[in-house]
Amino acid sequence: MSELPDFEAMLSELEEKQNIMHALREEAAVRSYTGLSTDRAVVARVNGLGALQDLSIPDAELRSSHPSALGGKILEAINSARAQATDDSNAKMIGALPGFGS
Repeated sequence: MSELPDFEAMLSELEEKQNIMHALREEAAVRSYTGLSTDRAVVARVNGLGALQDLSIPDAELRSSHPSALGGKILEAINSARAQATDDSNAKMIGALPGFGS
């Protein structure tokens, strides 16, 4: 006859992992990441959850004779910052929860 799994231990382990994830999320919410557009004109700052905290656009960019280029620069800066946040969060999860991402 096969032995039943230890459900109590499984639930305890699951709760521990949930607590770790909660702590990592709280930590990410207060971290800050900065990204730049390719030409370094636009600067975006996001938190570790990817929420935009600040966007810096020089006056010269706002008065440019090519305003249509500004949207792409904004996206580049935000995406750059978010990529850093994602990479950092994934590294922290892999360190705290072996097997994450595999």
